[in-house]
Amino acid sequence: MKLSKKQVGKRYSKALYEVAEEQKSIEEMLEDLKSLKKVYEDNPSLSFALAGRSISRTEKLKILETLKSQFGELMQDFLGLVFDNNRMDCIIDIADAFIEKYDEANGIVEAVVTTTIDIDDAQAESLKSVIKQRFSVNKVNLTKIVDPSIIGGVIIRVGDQVVDGSVVKRFNDIKKTLLVN
Repeated sequence: MKLSKKQVGKRYSKALYEVAEEQKSIEEMLEDLKSLKKVYEDNPSLSFALAGRSISRTEKLKILETLKSQFGELMQDFLGLVFDNNRMDCIIDIADAFIEKYDEANGIVEAVVTTTIDIDDAQAESLKSVIKQRFSVNKVNLTKIVDPSIIGGVIIRVGDQVVDGSVVKRFNDIKKTLLVN
């Protein structure tokens, strides 16, 4: 049975996280993976070049050596392993899974806040404080989205949970209540 890229990402990231933990280099590995992910996102053809059959293994090794030179020893060894196992097309999935595991272990959540107007720093800090309490976490990374179509209020998304305090939702709730009666 063939594993999906997401499954491969979880397996490799788990192993990498354990090794980084043993070597007390989780923070360094996190930064290396974020940098590597950015390189992959900025150069989508890199994944195809290193994972595909369009160029020779020798050429791929040259590209890999250039890529590895930016990182620490553990990341270099890890990239060699991933390359040898023909999983270079899973790098973004591995990075995402590692970041997710790191965030979970350190009580960090990604929150998306949708409002009708841009919120200032004080309001953002207030929302972060509320989210920290509500979800019992240590840190909140807040992404702000402005969407005038919600009319007013705020929608907060943390993981797969949504707290919808928008005016549109309230209007729709009232509409449903009136239509039922």
